[in-house]
Amino acid sequence: MVIHNLEAFCDDLEDEIEHLQAVDSLIASVQTKNEKHQTISEDSLLQFVSGILDRNFTVIDQTAENIFSSNIETWKSINSSEFIELAGKCFSAKRLMVRLLEELDTERHRLYNTYMQTVVYADKPSETIQETVARMLCSPAFCAFIKQQHDYLAGMEAGLTTFHEKIDNCKRLMEVNDDELKQFGYNE
Repeated sequence: MVIHNLEAFCDDLEDEIEHLQAVDSLIASVQTKNEKHQTISEDSLLQFVSGILDRNFTVIDQTAENIFSSNIETWKSINSSEFIELAGKCFSAKRLMVRLLEELDTERHRLYNTYMQTVVYADKPSETIQETVARMLCSPAFCAFIKQQHDYLAGMEAGLTTFHEKIDNCKRLMEVNDDELKQFGYNE
């Protein structure tokens, strides 16, 4: 159950990282083209705005962690103190990744409010998507968020690699492989 929970989280985190990578790439492309005064398609500009402002709600299952962390009987049934320590580190890393995602979402929410105040409900609202993006790229709040998202993405990518290594070590310590997990309905 512990290994399955950690692998399921890794799968979800991989999906989130792929999304953030696509947004990060789009942001870099729009910024570069904007700096060079190149024409940017309206579709790309709309994706840029929605990529920055769209909020993501991720449900994190903490059942396995709660059982693992709070039940001494569970620990007694596991014959490897090394596994218990490693699984605990994995859950700590999971909490860190969740916190980073939550912080990004909180900042994205603040940014959305800034967007509504400065672009939509401004004294002179933007009339085109080009004006909207130009205002966003001139805004210190938007630029700070873009950098923050880029930095968090790099940290999450590195964390995911470490996470996979720790899960592989957990499997080794418990002497289970992916095929055995599949037999129990895990790791699908």
